[in-house]
Amino acid sequence: MLFVNKLLKLFGIITSLGMLLVLLMGAVVTKTGSGDGCGNSWPLCYGKVLPEAPEIETIIEVSHRIVSAALGLLVIILAIWAWRKIGHIRETKFLAIASVFLIVFQGLLGAAAVVWGQSDIILASHFGFSLASFASVVLLTILVFEASGDKRTPHVPKRIRFHLYAITIYSYIVVYTGALVRHTGASMACDKVPFCSDGQLLAFSGPQGIQMLHRTAAVLIFVWLLYILIIGLREFKNKGTMRTGIILAFVFICLQALSGILVVVSNLNLFLALFHGLFISGLFTVLLYLVMLSLRSGRQ
Repeated sequence: MLFVNKLLKLFGIITSLGMLLVLLMGAVVTKTGSGDGCGNSWPLCYGKVLPEAPEIETIIEVSHRIVSAALGLLVIILAIWAWRKIGHIRETKFLAIASVFLIVFQGLLGAAAVVWGQSDIILASHFGFSLASFASVVLLTILVFEASGDKRTPHVPKRIRFHLYAITIYSYIVVYTGALVRHTGASMACDKVPFCSDGQLLAFSGPQGIQMLHRTAAVLIFVWLLYILIIGLREFKNKGTMRTGIILAFVFICLQALSGILVVVSNLNLFLALFHGLFISGLFTVLLYLVMLSLRSGRQ
């Protein structure tokens, strides 16, 4: 039994890392313009597993499809395995169902983008569901680790629970504004920070409006998390999990903001853009974990 539990933990870690890889590979597909690497052919690429003498865009797109399909299988195995082994933990069944649904649905959205055209809304939704899928797998893995130790159920005051619920929802909205920036080609619509362009602080229409909408939304989430950090440090002096989680969330938003600035300054450096996606993935996952702890507290 102990060996099986260790194996499940290892499998959860591998699957979580794999989901992060899928998320980053999706960002590479977008940043390199490889979404049309297989034309409108799906699941095959121009009717083949891999066309002869493929272009780099085709290789990137096919690689993303293969890794996504493999991770889909791993997520299904993890969900079933966790359901059977730790189904007694309250959140397990919900996260197992959510992880399978989200990985399947994001695959269908990706297929729809290929077959029926890559509209901005579909592409933005695809990233949003990919992020939620990654977070659900990570949380399910955390439950696997909790099953072999003490279940964390800290007391979270109602005021802080409200802020955590609200900012998690809001952060997901901010993710969509960022996805729209990428998929509408507005990433460099404003080439100055904090100004949109020389002498222009704000913009309200077109690509510049989309860019400034995302920046304004990002500033708000930074200020909001700073406020949560201040009240959280005062409230959770002796509660390590909540305290650490809130600090980690603020660190992620700082790194997210810094990477976003550097992406503009570097004129869309691919490496920095991937880190930008990595940090928002970490932030959203940490916030969801804090929400899970808060829900437990609310049921006490």
